[in-house]
Amino acid sequence: MTVADMRYVKGCKYVVASGIFNPYSIIHQPTNVSVHSRKLFCFVMLVDEKILSLMKYRETVEEDIHGGLWAGIWRLIPLKHLPYNETRRNEEISKLLIHRLIPQAQYSIWVSSKMVLVADPLLILER
Repeated sequence: MTVADMRYVKGCKYVVASGIFNPYSIIHQPTNVSVHSRKLFCFVMLVDEKILSLMKYRETVEEDIHGGLWAGIWRLIPLKHLPYNETRRNEEISKLLIHRLIPQAQYSIWVSSKMVLVADPLLILER
């Protein structure tokens, strides 16, 4: 992770995470997210460098003043030096080890890249 991404995840107490590691997946924006959830949760999308360059070509990726990359509500965090050449394995590693990437998070919700989050994350956390 970059220094800007490490600073961003350092302040994340509640995380909604997803990952895209193959070129056939697209970013699905969450729906029904309340204003309070937008302030409380960090929405993190893990990507590899090939996918990031493809996303910059296909979609609108914005850069903030701190150097962070955003696609809608998702903060794009490019991962370097992934352990496997197979995309499916890299996605499983990032899903299972999200607590190692964002150690300050007390709660994390993983959303598969093929799915859309249609409920407010705060409601999921309450249940």
